[in-house]
Amino acid sequence: MTISSSEKPRNGPVTITLDDADQDRIAFLANAKKRSPHYLMKEAILEYLEKEEARQNFVAAAESSYVHYKETGLHITLDEFDSWVDQVQQDPNTPMPECHK
Repeated sequence: MTISSSEKPRNGPVTITLDDADQDRIAFLANAKKRSPHYLMKEAILEYLEKEEARQNFVAAAESSYVHYKETGLHITLDEFDSWVDQVQQDPNTPMPECHK
């Protein structure tokens, strides 16, 4: 994440509301893992952010690829892709098939 020069990074407490049952679950896991509830919640949030950022990057790449395909018509077929996957399992250095119209 890039922060523009006009924005200052925030570093302070954030409040979330959890019901008693969820707080108890976190406390139980924290105790079992010998960690604080704060540590577990922070790790869960950071893991979620990484997963969602990766998902957003994947979606952006797919959209970009689709735009490129619409502009150029270049592609590989599913059969070509399947064949390549089979070859890569035998030799990880197998080059991807060339795109064509």
